[in-house]
Amino acid sequence: MYRQLNINNYKTYFVLGNNENEKTEKREVIINISLRFSDRNASCYSDDLKDTVCYSGLLTFLESKLRNSRFNLIEKATQFIYEAICEYTNDSGIQKRVEVVKENLPVKDLSSASFVISDW
Repeated sequence: MYRQLNINNYKTYFVLGNNENEKTEKREVIINISLRFSDRNASCYSDDLKDTVCYSGLLTFLESKLRNSRFNLIEKATQFIYEAICEYTNDSGIQKRVEVVKENLPVKDLSSASFVISDW
């Protein structure tokens, strides 16, 4: 059995795009994160924040990492965020799934695109 914390539809802003008009200003990007804990996650029993990942702290950490970031590709942005989550969690055996969603694309009839990196 796994326990999983999901952070859904977190909106943040950074430069993401390969077209010239996309490289000039920050755009809204949606991040979805899932953290899958081992079979016996202590926080389920202790009800103590120290036994889990504080999603508020994680998002504050991500914001500090993304503050001046610029990416041409959604794949690179997703890898950067995945690595930041590994750093925040001290790569403590928690499985991670990160999805970055880019909306309002400069492609006719396409509303969004996303890229996922996952340990499962």
